[in-house]
Amino acid sequence: MLRLIHTQIEQGAILVDDIDDGLPNKQVHRLGSTADPAAYKRDGYANEPKQAVYVPRTNASNPLLAGFVDLNETEKVILSAGQGKIAGLQSAGHLTVVSLVAADLAAPTITGAEIDLPAAGDLQIDGTNLLSVSPDETSVRVFGGGVGDITLTATQILAVPPGALSDTQIIIDATLMPALVAGDEVTVTADGQVTAAFTITT
Repeated sequence: MLRLIHTQIEQGAILVDDIDDGLPNKQVHRLGSTADPAAYKRDGYANEPKQAVYVPRTNASNPLLAGFVDLNETEKVILSAGQGKIAGLQSAGHLTVVSLVAADLAAPTITGAEIDLPAAGDLQIDGTNLLSVSPDETSVRVFGGGVGDITLTATQILAVPPGALSDTQIIIDATLMPALVAGDEVTVTADGQVTAAFTITT
């Protein structure tokens, strides 16, 4: 699939109007007589247009991040990316285009979460698919009787050494989670998908 990412050099959403295969039909509209209940149809049939594709300027779940849409590589999408609207918008700097496979967006899982690693009070989380595909951003929520309820973004985690984030491991410095104790719980959100809660051990 292709991910179209808004570069945010313009204020609004970006319309990509030369790809419509596989998209939903537009809303019902009336044909002719207002008295005839059969005088309705849906767009998208008999060479009529379907819903347009818009690349939003910002991410719906985090307005600080760039917006994007993921498209299956249908014939029209491939043509547009090669010599159509997508190619033109990319060349003009309005879009960044990234190629993905389904495995890149697999749901994250936690297999271990230990306090006091690598140092006292730090938290080491092990798992799979923990790293979001840009411009999405991984976040970690720690909660429970000790720590309270804290959500940290990847940017916040990486800003404080020894903070680290990879597809299989996250390390969070103790100063970002005052009062964290074994028995508190953690979840990771990556590519818009949330893991099951995992109990932190020592």
